Amino acid sequence: MKQGKLVRTQNVVAADQCIEYLLNRPKLEMVGLGLLYGKPGLGKTTYASRMAFSKGYLYLRLEATTTPKSFAQQLLLALYKRFNLGHHLPYGTANNLFKRCLDILEDHADLVIVIDEIDYAFKHQQLLGAIRDIVDETLTIIILVGMQNAKDKLLQINEYYFDRCNVFYEFQPVIKKDITNLIKEISEIDADTNLIDYVDFHACGNLRKAMKILYSIEQDTNNARDRVSDTQANQNNQPAPTKDINLNQNLNLGYQ
Repeated sequence: MKQGKLVRTQNVVAADQCIEYLLNRPKLEMVGLGLLYGKPGLGKTTYASRMAFSKGYLYLRLEATTTPKSFAQQLLLALYKRFNLGHHLPYGTANNLFKRCLDILEDHADLVIVIDEIDYAFKHQQLLGAIRDIVDETLTIIILVGMQNAKDKLLQINEYYFDRCNVFYEFQPVIKKDITNLIKEISEIDADTNLIDYVDFHACGNLRKAMKILYSIEQDTNNARDRVSDTQANQNNQPAPTKDINLNQNLNLGYQ
């Protein structure tokens, strides 16, 4: 299985369009704030991290222990690395560190920052306020990534903050076309109809499940290929030849 590839599923296409919308917005009239959200297992974090890496965006991930100051330090470290500002970070309060972040961002317009697991910030008004200040005072684009109720929670916490979000996208369950593209682009197995239908049925729209099922089938296929090769080698008393295995043979591959 090929690793690290961002397959263009329906969610990837839609999320890319959201970012493109913010990049092309009238910058003096609209802030660059958006929210991607959805149920677990639909590929939000995979999209956010791989998209950020491929396009040179900053990717930050919040944790349960994240505080306003630790986030300011995390952001400042990422900015120093991104713009080669040195190895020695300034010290100070959370407020002072955020001010330093703002100074840097003002000098680098149109930077895109992806903040994953934004749900952890909902209990810190100071942290949410700092993120708001970034988009209010600079041309930075911030993409928030959260769980399925992140949009509703943001509205409940602060309707004015909610109004600042100029684009929302809820990740949807993967469809059969997504499964087909997934198998074609990252799998070592041919994307025949039986395989596509099997993965689509058992994944139930969950991308994480689809990946696990596909990996399991690949392992079974490779094991079956090895058994056939070993049998032929023993029969011929010579090194095993390379042979492709037809998935329609009566082999226990886990999806027939």
